[in-house]
Amino acid sequence: MKNISTLSVALGLSLTLACNSAEREHRDGPVGPSDSVIDATTKAHISTADVNVDGAEKAFIISIYSQSLYTTELATIAAKSQMPALRSLAKDITPSYQKLMADMEKIAKGKGMLLERNLSESQQKELDAIKELASPTLDQQVLQKLQTLQAAFTNLFKERQNLYNSDLKQYAGNALKVIQQQQAPTAKLMKLVNETGSQSTRPGEVATP
Repeated sequence: MKNISTLSVALGLSLTLACNSAEREHRDGPVGPSDSVIDATTKAHISTADVNVDGAEKAFIISIYSQSLYTTELATIAAKSQMPALRSLAKDITPSYQKLMADMEKIAKGKGMLLERNLSESQQKELDAIKELASPTLDQQVLQKLQTLQAAFTNLFKERQNLYNSDLKQYAGNALKVIQQQQAPTAKLMKLVNETGSQSTRPGEVATP
């Protein structure tokens, strides 16, 4: 089974299945790790009645859902920025990630999966650390992480051809267009922050798990 992402942090799954053994053997064989830029497992619990997706697709669902939730929270933090353009960007992109989560919840529910809107402990710890920052360090941290997340989403959505489920393929195709539209304005703001000589964030940089 192919991994659905090429990033560096393994994504584990916490799954409870209630289906017959033959179906479970067919659909729920050993799942290879799926990479993510953030910890997408600890709090992304899943309850299932009859999961009608394979292991790679479960990993895809959890990864996209967790990263969308994290990005929404990150955009909320950007509201404290002293940079009007960043506050505007955060306000513009937040509805997109809220929709990504809502649409994924509908798809997952139709496949017998229940997703919980909870951040993992490491995700929450990282966001709490970013909250303590002030502009311009805050601006750099938020923009750097947005770029990393956008790249991760792009990789996952581009690999939708590896998915069997038609609903997930359509979801990924539509979502890819949304993420790609966000990349240019994010990069533009990142360049602006760098060109204005904002202080380096490296000494206090918040590392992504």
